[in-house]
Amino acid sequence: MDQLFYGFSKEKMISLTFADVTESAKLLEKKHLSGPTAGRFLGEALASAALLSAGLSNEDERISLQVQVSGPIGGCLVDASHNGNLRGYTMIKILNDYDVSDSTPLQKVLGDTGALTFIQSNRSRVISQHQIQCNPMNLRHGLARYFNDCQQKPTAIELSATSRDHYLHHAVGICMSRMSEGRSEDFIPLLERFNDKTIEKALAQAVDIGVLSNMLGLTDLVILERRVLAAKCTCSHEKALYSISCLPIEELEEILEQNEIPEVSCHFCSSTYRLETAEIARLLREKKEQRNRE
Repeated sequence: MDQLFYGFSKEKMISLTFADVTESAKLLEKKHLSGPTAGRFLGEALASAALLSAGLSNEDERISLQVQVSGPIGGCLVDASHNGNLRGYTMIKILNDYDVSDSTPLQKVLGDTGALTFIQSNRSRVISQHQIQCNPMNLRHGLARYFNDCQQKPTAIELSATSRDHYLHHAVGICMSRMSEGRSEDFIPLLERFNDKTIEKALAQAVDIGVLSNMLGLTDLVILERRVLAAKCTCSHEKALYSISCLPIEELEEILEQNEIPEVSCHFCSSTYRLETAEIARLLREKKEQRNRE
C-alpha cells in the first residue's frame, strides 16, 4: 500500500516527509504500456507530486507538476490531491534506444534544458503557480529549488525509482525542511547526508521513514499525518461526453453520417470511453437548438 508520512522533530525544528508511490507507479506504468525508462521517470515524478501534496490543507486541493524537457522523453504531467489520489503520464512511453537497460541514467532522456511548472488549485480556481528553469533537468534539484525559492524553506530532496526485469520495482521520495525557528547548525550536517548520497543509497534499499529519521539523528520525530496514496483518476464517461460536446456542429454531423463510434482516451490513466450514437445525436440536437436561440 502506498503511503505519505509527515513527521516533525521539535528538538531540531525539522520536518520530514516520506512518500512511497511504488504500487501507483507500477499500475500507471502498466496502463500506459511504458518502457522501463519512462516508468522510472514517472515513478520519480509521482513521488515528487506526493511530497508536494503534503502542503495541501483543504480536501478539494491538488498540486500539479508539469515537466518540460529538451530530451527524447518530452516531459511529463503528474498531480496529487489532498485525499491521496495520484495520476500522471510521460509524453513518450517507449524509448527503444534506452529501454535495453533497467538502469539507463535518466539524464540521457531528459536533455540539457527543462522547466518545471507547479500549480496548486482547487475545484474553483488556481491558488498559485510557479515555474522554475532547470538546466540540465533534474527533478530532485528542481523540487528543492521550489521549496527553497518559492516556499522560502531550506529543503533537501531525494528521489529513487528503480526497475527490475524491465518493470518498475520501487519508487519513493523524501523531503527534509528546516522551519523558520530552526538553526542552520542543526540543518547543515543533515543536508550533507543528502549531498554525500547516504540518503540516496538508503532509499534504494527500501527503508522506511523510521530508519531514515534515525539515520538523520531525528530521534524525537513524531508522525503528525499519514495518508494512503493510490493511483486514481477523475475521468468519467460524462467528462468524455463533455469533451465531444465541444466539437463544432459540422464535426458532430460528420461523425453521425459516417456512423463512427467515437472513443475518448484519458491521458492520465489510459482509460477509454466508448460513446453511443444516440449520445452524439443528442449533443448535436442540443447544439443546434442553442445556435437557433442565439
